[in-house]
Amino acid sequence: MNETMKRIVVIDDHPLVVKMLSNVLNTEYELVGESGDGEEGLRFVQTLKPDMVILDLELPKLDGLSLIRTIRAKQRHTRLLVLTAKPEQVMANHTRIAGANGYVSKNRGIEELRSVVKAVLLGYDCFPAGSCEGGRDAALNGLSPRELEVLRHLARGMSNKSIAARLSLSDKTVSTYKTRVLDKLGVSSLAALIEYATLNNLVD
Repeated sequence: MNETMKRIVVIDDHPLVVKMLSNVLNTEYELVGESGDGEEGLRFVQTLKPDMVILDLELPKLDGLSLIRTIRAKQRHTRLLVLTAKPEQVMANHTRIAGANGYVSKNRGIEELRSVVKAVLLGYDCFPAGSCEGGRDAALNGLSPRELEVLRHLARGMSNKSIAARLSLSDKTVSTYKTRVLDKLGVSSLAALIEYATLNNLVD
């Protein structure tokens, strides 16, 4: 299995939906857990710490909104995508407020679902009021000014040594900042960091 493949947990009590998601996503992502109820799903998320959770709103034992709030309070880097049959105009904003990163109706097509999954994993928030919002991922708010500065230079292709010289820092200090940035943004490689910075409009 590709070590950089994003890991997803699916929480939905409809076996056909789970099977559909497995068929649609398993070539690009690693589905590491499937659950049919909110309490078990939460345990999976806490144990497996996936990159993304795809969940329904109507779940036995623990409802979707409560599940979103609980996961968001503990794991702020995990991306949360709601996949539900509930009316978009009624529930989408509630899920956003609870802490979800995206909302897709089960009535939408497979290609739209696939594109939203990709966008949300890349740091976009995708809700049905419009296209995926570019803007900036909320995780950037967790970076210090210096970390953000190092991120910008890395995204422009500068080496640690060049960044150290520009910012009057040691190579070791720049390396420490880089490690912190990767950890805080939940990305695992320099290539992914550059893509993340580009999507979040950090590169001139």
